[in-house]
Order: sequence, then structure tokens, then C-alpha cells
Amino acid sequence: MPEAQENSVLTSLKELRRQEEERVKQEKAKVEAQAEAERRAKEENERRLKEETEQARIAEENRKNRAEEEKLAREREERLRVEEAERRARIEAEMKLQHERMRLEVEAKAAVQAKPAPKGLIIGIVIGVLVIGAGVVAKIKSDHAAAEAQARIAAQKEKDELLRKQQEQEQVFQAQIAKLTKQLGEAKSDADREALRQQIEQANSRRASAAAATRSRSSKETTSKPSVPQDLIKAKKPVSNDPLDGI
Repeated sequence: MPEAQENSVLTSLKELRRQEEERVKQEKAKVEAQAEAERRAKEENERRLKEETEQARIAEENRKNRAEEEKLAREREERLRVEEAERRARIEAEMKLQHERMRLEVEAKAAVQAKPAPKGLIIGIVIGVLVIGAGVVAKIKSDHAAAEAQARIAAQKEKDELLRKQQEQEQVFQAQIAKLTKQLGEAKSDADREALRQQIEQANSRRASAAAATRSRSSKETTSKPSVPQDLIKAKKPVSNDPLDGI
């Protein structure tokens, strides 16, 4: 009888010890699960913070690019306005020189028809007409060469700026796609992986569209040539026989 009671007590002690060990294991598992949940929540917050920071950086970069494009557009418009004013002034000056040359020719012809003029005077008038004509031609050639040089410099500058922006844009897309690809490799569920694949496809689509738009813009700027507006060229005035015409 005492032996049976002793065995019963030992059994009870073993059961109590087993229950205590089970309780300790459950408490430990609970603590570990809580720590794991906190770690995952921390990683999620860090990931979200990085994404928000990256989005803010991209938005700021886009804002700067838009501001730079607007600045370049204003500078281009101002340059075109100045060039147009210079062309108008140059054309008016050339027309005045041409009109003066024709007036001198008319005066020379009238003087010759009226009475024989001294040989030296005729030679002087002819030389004057030739000098004025040569000056007009030289000025036209010089202005045309300068305008072409300025146009080439401006076109090259715009081409370089467009290439720089294209490279920066490509770097942004590459960083975004690399980040999404890394997240795809670390995704835990099929839903997350599918969402990341769609984001990668959308990023690649935007990348291709941006590259195509850049190529189209570069092609248009390369093929376009500046021309002098026709309304800036005045019609030639009929030559008058009046020696005082144009004075």
C-alpha cells in the first residue's frame, strides 16, 4: 500500500514537471513569435520608408527636370526673339544699302545722259557703286555664316542636353527596376510576387515609352532647319528716275 502511494506521488510529480516544461516552452514560443512579429514590422516600416524616400527623390528630380526644361525653353524663345530682331535690322540695313546703290546708279546714268562727265568722276562713281555692292554681298555672307554657326552651336547644345536627360532618366528606370527585382526575389507570397511582376512590366513599359519619345524628339530637332520668315523680306521698290528719290 505505501509503495502504491509512493508511485502515485511520483506520477503526479512527473505530470506536474511535464506541465511546467510545456508551459515554459509555450511562453518561450510566444516570446519568440512576438519578437519575430516585431522584427518583420520593423523591416516593413524600413522598406516603406525607403520606398517613400525613393518616390520623393524621383518626384524632386522630375520637378528639377521640368524646371530646367522650362528654363531652356524660355532661353530658346528669348534667343529666337533676339535673332529675329537682328535679322529684321540686318534686312532693313541691306535694303537701305541696296536702295542707295540703285540711287547712285540712277544718278550716274542721269549725269551721263545730261552731259559728258569727266572721266575721273565716272570712274569714281563706278568704283563707289562696286564698293557698296561688294560691301552688301560681304555683309550678307558674313551674317549668313554667323547665323549658321550659332544655329549649329545651339543645336549641339540642345542635343547634348537631351542626351544628358536621357541618361539620367535611364538611370532612374534602372534603379527602380533593380529595386523591384530584388523585392520580387524576397517576396513571400504569390500575390506579392505577381504584384511586383506587374510593377516591373509597367516600369519597363514607361521606360520604353520615354526612350521612344526621346528618340522622336531628337529626330525632329535634327531634321528641322531654321528659316528666315518671308514677311521679314520686303518687296523690292521700283527704281525711280528721280535722282532725289530715297534721300
